[in-house]
Amino acid sequence: MESWRCHDCGTYEDFRPLTASEREYVRGRIPNHTRLSSYLVCTREGCRRYQRRGDWTDGAKFPEPDKS
Repeated sequence: MESWRCHDCGTYEDFRPLTASEREYVRGRIPNHTRLSSYLVCTREGCRRYQRRGDWTDGAKFPEPDKS
């Protein structure tokens, strides 16, 4: 794992690579010129942020999980 500043948490957190299902979600939401492998996911409990390695301003949140 790597530690980066999380945009949403406001602190340095551990980040992990995207899972296969997360990759599918992110693929349609990033510019074509960026590599999917450069995106990581914050591992802090409750955080749903994914962001590009080295650029904490480039990213977004995964949607809320279904409660059903």
